[in-house]
Amino acid sequence: MIKKIAIGLVVLLVLLAGGVWYLFSNLDSFVKSAIQTYGSQATQTTVSVGSVDISLTSGRGTISGITIGNPAGFGSGKAVSVGAVTVKIDPSSVPGSGPIVIKLVNISQPQVNYEVGQGGSNLQTIQRNVQAYAGGSGSSSSAAAASPSASSGSPQRKEIISDLTIDEGMVTASSPLLPGKQLKVPLPSIHLANLGQSSGGATAAQIGSQIVSAITEKATQAGSAAITKNLSGAALKGLGGAAGGVCGGVFKGLFVG
Repeated sequence: MIKKIAIGLVVLLVLLAGGVWYLFSNLDSFVKSAIQTYGSQATQTTVSVGSVDISLTSGRGTISGITIGNPAGFGSGKAVSVGAVTVKIDPSSVPGSGPIVIKLVNISQPQVNYEVGQGGSNLQTIQRNVQAYAGGSGSSSSAAAASPSASSGSPQRKEIISDLTIDEGMVTASSPLLPGKQLKVPLPSIHLANLGQSSGGATAAQIGSQIVSAITEKATQAGSAAITKNLSGAALKGLGGAAGGVCGGVFKGLFVG
């Protein structure tokens, strides 16, 4: 009897070891699939990932070729594309059920397309979609409850991001008032710290909502300013400075809402 129990324990350990090995050997594909699946659901656009390379032993990783498509009602191009995202995870936070601590996230050289349409911009539409998916300002709602991880009955693993930077980005702005014209301006650098820290961790959707909001705010400011300046210069050429200032303010009001 004791021998059978011992054999059973050995078999169990082998199966567990095999499962861990399978998880580690397929971690990159799991992460890639999760970003594409839940990212697409949250943004209500097509989210794709080129490649994922993460090492749990060192905690370092790179996610390359992330693209977020435009929402319905806008052009067929991409809203956001990112060449590479580097991350540094605290490996000791991965086991267990507590929040996973991500020490560092750097999003380098994102290309953001700011497109003005009826009722707002493409970025504002994506922002509203992500906020609805995340349940508003981090609170529970029917949208959050409808997410796959919530509806499955299994608790969501929460996260904390200690430091996140977005730098060297560019914004391409377009508007129906400037047909055929695309204006390129730098995206101001973004720095966010201690995301999810105060609440003991936040879901990926809630943290994603904060990141998207920050990108939308900065890109909207840069894009609308470029469009306003271009419109003001074209439509108000030859007018006095006071008239230009008034009309420039009117133009700006069309894009920031």
